Amino acid sequence: MHDDRGSLAVWTALVMPALILCVGLGVDLSGHAVAQQEARAVAHEAARAGGQYLLVVDGRARPDVVRAEAAANGYVAATSLSSTASAEVNGLITVSVTGRHPTQFLSMIGINSLPLSATGTAQVVSVIGGNQE
Repeated sequence: MHDDRGSLAVWTALVMPALILCVGLGVDLSGHAVAQQEARAVAHEAARAGGQYLLVVDGRARPDVVRAEAAANGYVAATSLSSTASAEVNGLITVSVTGRHPTQFLSMIGINSLPLSATGTAQVVSVIGGNQE
């Protein structure tokens, strides 16, 4: 007669770390997806914040480049992300943000954080007489 007592304990001891790692991978990657979406939202909102600083040149609104970039970078500075903003005289404001999302389970295998990056844009346009110019 073959004695199988204890084989379930051995199997559980071998498989459980892999199962925990799989669950942890799901938790960390879903958290990273949420953080990535938040980074995109911050980038877009920062670009819109920069678009609030305008100059009127030849009857048309244009971004005040220095103040727009400062406002966009200031918006991102209130978060844990880093930013680079650029405002162009044609009305395009671009904000790129970067950061890191700390992991909870993946740190068990040496991955302590995952990278975040996003870019947001806003376009300043003039509407004169119902026509966009």
